[in-house]
Amino acid sequence: MSTLFIKPNREVDRIFIHCTATENASYNTVDRIREDHVNNRGWSDIGYHFLITKDGEIHEGRSIEKTPAAQRGHNRRSIAIVLAGLRKEKFTLAQHDALKAISIDINNSYEGQVSFHGHCEVAAKACPVIDYKTILKLDEFGSLGLDSSAEPVLDNIRSLNVHELPELKTGSRGESVKFLQELLLIKVDGIFGSVTARAVRSFKKLHNLYASDIVQSHVWKLLIDENHYVEHYD
Repeated sequence: MSTLFIKPNREVDRIFIHCTATENASYNTVDRIREDHVNNRGWSDIGYHFLITKDGEIHEGRSIEKTPAAQRGHNRRSIAIVLAGLRKEKFTLAQHDALKAISIDINNSYEGQVSFHGHCEVAAKACPVIDYKTILKLDEFGSLGLDSSAEPVLDNIRSLNVHELPELKTGSRGESVKFLQELLLIKVDGIFGSVTARAVRSFKKLHNLYASDIVQSHVWKLLIDENHYVEHYD
């Protein structure tokens, strides 16, 4: 499980997926949504537990220990996740990947004894506008269908050939991201967010490569070369 999700003490059996219903970037931050929910709706805090922004970053909102204020009449025993955006075609793959990752984290924490739903299932809304059932491979009961098998531990990943190392990009998570962060000499948390993306772009630019945030086998080899992990690609 990632360091982001910590199982709360309160009982939970359902996870609801939402969208913010706006493409206004200035609104799609935890602080701005919290301001709206507190000042305009009279709530004690932002209604959601997690916000997934366009870059695939997962931001913590309301304390996971507190009941959300996200789906009227269905808040008890739930966790609320919201994705920034309105138009279906403008949600990013990074957001989809982040939603999958945190859903797997949550599902594993509850040993599969939770279900996943869209806000639209309990309200006359189109929210979320994304095809969440396909993204999360949900069955008719809302059970998660994604492969949640554990990734190899970090020590095993260090021993892989560069061609066996996975392609990474913003939104990726797990032990392979931790290895990447070790090689980049940045904070190791297993989450490929904006800090890791900047470090990757800087590294690629330094080596006269196109400065995207994608890490493929040739980038792995350069990183490992510089860190003297020669056994990884012999």
